[in-house]
Amino acid sequence: MNTFKKPNRAIDRIFIHCTATESVTYNTIEGIRNDHVNHKGWNDIGYHFLITKDGVIHSARDLEKTPAAQKRHNQKTIAICLAGLRKELFTNAQYSSLKRLSIEINNAYFKQVSFHGHCEVARKACPVIDYKKVLKLDRYGSLGLEKPRIVPSQPMDYPRLNLHDRGEAVVRLQELLGVSADGDYGEKTLIKVKEFKRQHGLYPSGIVTKEVWLLLSKPILENIRTVNLDNLPDLRTGSRGKSVEFLQELLFIRVDGVFGSGTARAVKAFKRKHQLYVSDIVQKHVWRLLLELNHIEHYD
Repeated sequence: MNTFKKPNRAIDRIFIHCTATESVTYNTIEGIRNDHVNHKGWNDIGYHFLITKDGVIHSARDLEKTPAAQKRHNQKTIAICLAGLRKELFTNAQYSSLKRLSIEINNAYFKQVSFHGHCEVARKACPVIDYKKVLKLDRYGSLGLEKPRIVPSQPMDYPRLNLHDRGEAVVRLQELLGVSADGDYGEKTLIKVKEFKRQHGLYPSGIVTKEVWLLLSKPILENIRTVNLDNLPDLRTGSRGKSVEFLQELLFIRVDGVFGSGTARAVKAFKRKHQLYVSDIVQKHVWRLLLELNHIEHYD
């Protein structure tokens, strides 16, 4: 049974915290809520989940509400907190639950969210544990606990699919969506197709077009860095890798290789300034303009 139920608000990052105390009283939902409300002045506990020493995952703040956990970095995030302070006292049960919850969240967003420690955005040691090792994160925050999605190396066809279709193409669709691959486009597959299309800003019907196939087959990590326009990939919110780092450098914004909400805003502002259709999608004509302007001295 899944612990995580996807909220309606947009999510692009998950942050890991610790309570920074071994106090049994404090390491409870009510103890933390009392501190956050009465001492910090918040209207509720700041985290969405608390994982206690016994490995139990406790639901805390409503997932529909933005957390109060990472100052200036709360929008579009989920906050997970592990009870404890001393690294040697965190339990295997906590680590197992953190992995399970992270996998559930990652799969719910088709592996297009990234995972981070509070220490990445604040001058704190939080969460004190080696969360990157526990979750097998790469440099961009991609979860590494499951086998990577297999993307065909050879050109593939893009059959138009809809509810009640059957066959090998449906099997391929289901494998890319991460649902049971029985070759029957039924209600469960329909729900996942709609979720996927909604996440990518497409009208959430059950029709699988070439555009949907291309998005499904797109690798999570875009590790191409080149000035050759023919080789630069299309990017959008959720992309990660060296190509995103290159994009961020050209936009003169913070470089972290993760195409999150900040990068999306910068892309939209750039396109608006240059009278292009305003969206978060970076395609060849946007790359061309970015590269051309980058060679103009004192461009601002």
